[in-house]
Amino acid sequence: MLIESIRPKKILVFLPQAAANVIVTKLAERGYESVAVSTVPEAFDVLRSEHCSFAITTRPDIDLLRSIRPIPVVNLEIFFHAEPSGDGPLIMSKRFDGSAFMKRIEFLVQPTATRAEPAGVEQAKGERMRERKAPRWWTAAKVMLGLQRQREELA
Repeated sequence: MLIESIRPKKILVFLPQAAANVIVTKLAERGYESVAVSTVPEAFDVLRSEHCSFAITTRPDIDLLRSIRPIPVVNLEIFFHAEPSGDGPLIMSKRFDGSAFMKRIEFLVQPTATRAEPAGVEQAKGERMRERKAPRWWTAAKVMLGLQRQREELA
């Protein structure tokens, strides 16, 4: 059981077969183990086996995968950006942002405990532990009811 927790799980790629093969090849070049499926029964079998830590698919299939098993899903469509092509009439082509895609994959492959928190979160947690502030609605209610002044008079 300890070996399974150390070994990273596979990445599910749920796309049409040709697109899935391209993504699986790119992931394999970076050393990531993945499995390509293109039908719902295949996706169901892979997700139920719990050998996948997250999935890569397109927007229409995200809800389908999450209804089978609630796992993180990377929407491949967000890594395609429109850019004008050529000097002639304005024709928009789509460019795939491979570096941003691989950064997302690298982030999701990391174990949850080792993922870096945004800057300042560590300090903010410590400050909150020292001075537990009341919610703003409670402070406003105390001021309106005059509870704050009564307490100060008692002290």
